[in-house]
Amino acid sequence: MSGVLVAITCALCLVLGGWAVVTVARDRRVGRALLTGLAVVELSVLATVVDGVVALATGTRPVELATSVAYLVVAPFILPAGTFWALADRSRPSTLVLAVACFAVLVIAYRAFLLFAVTR
Repeated sequence: MSGVLVAITCALCLVLGGWAVVTVARDRRVGRALLTGLAVVELSVLATVVDGVVALATGTRPVELATSVAYLVVAPFILPAGTFWALADRSRPSTLVLAVACFAVLVIAYRAFLLFAVTR
């Protein structure tokens, strides 16, 4: 996996997670700009997943293969699920779900990177 791509994904997750927290602190709902930012983060996550799948296809075998594959499968679904929850609830605390989703994607991307770094 590309360390630069994972770093970009993690940085975007930090920015958007912070933005979601600021949105909650300002007592605002999820706006179009935040949703656009989440779409950019999701594209970054998809690029990271494709990079991981290509690494697996070209022969990279992480020691924890099942965990690595699980991270690659689950990662693209976290942000859409959090966004759906935040848009369906429309209360102020539901926006915090987006911050938690961004943090979860950050941890998954970094952990997958660490697992791909230790290969057989």
